[in-house]
Amino acid sequence: MAMRLLALFLMVACAWACAGSQPVRLQLQPEARIGMLNLLEPQMTHVAVGALRFDSFTKVYPVDWDLSGYVNRSIQNDLRAHGRYAFIPLAAGAAADWKQSMSNGILSAVNAWLPRDLKAYLERAAEENRLDAVITVSDYDSESWPDAACFKIGKDVIATKGYGLYTRDKLLAGLSSLAPVGRDTATPYANIIVAVFQARPADLAAYAHAPCGKSSLPEFPESGGPQALPPGGIRQVKPYVEQLAAAQSALKKAGLLP
Repeated sequence: MAMRLLALFLMVACAWACAGSQPVRLQLQPEARIGMLNLLEPQMTHVAVGALRFDSFTKVYPVDWDLSGYVNRSIQNDLRAHGRYAFIPLAAGAAADWKQSMSNGILSAVNAWLPRDLKAYLERAAEENRLDAVITVSDYDSESWPDAACFKIGKDVIATKGYGLYTRDKLLAGLSSLAPVGRDTATPYANIIVAVFQARPADLAAYAHAPCGKSSLPEFPESGGPQALPPGGIRQVKPYVEQLAAAQSALKKAGLLP
């Protein structure tokens, strides 16, 4: 009997979680007020997987790309073509640990349920700023969302966080330029979620995460092992990450774009 109750509970919980992730089309007035909560940090991550795996490493680099500003401007430009919306920045000077907590809450919201602290913050911000909706931009760790992981070796998920570059050295890379499966790769990635929340009561309307990068950088400069990436290599990554971080899918799912 206990096992049957447990199975029933799990089925109901699963159905509730799945139902909560279905897109909800918002009906906003042409002059609606939209909060912009951008939680991206000004840093990129280089995840390097060595040919023998034990020589792998991960390094984080501060960058001046202003990716958060780029994504915000892209969202606002897309939406301004369909309404005279007012955009209100939220928590611009928030501490890094608070941003991480909110990012974790958004990941929970798109996968299962809206955490109480995130719900409370969204509703408070909506009340104080008279918001009709909130658009969030955040990142995640692929180990926390393996279904969205872009890189695997066998069944093992390669941990990547935020946005940046994934490189993999191959044992056969130096033997033949005619064997593409044996070549080293350098692939930009963006573990970024754009989520749209209705404001009062706060609830997830729709979300989309950036697609996996499919382009290997041409003639990517070698780092020479676990050393600093050359400036030229970092500059190569930026336009690819910007392209991956496009937010139109989430906006369309929420009915904010046709």
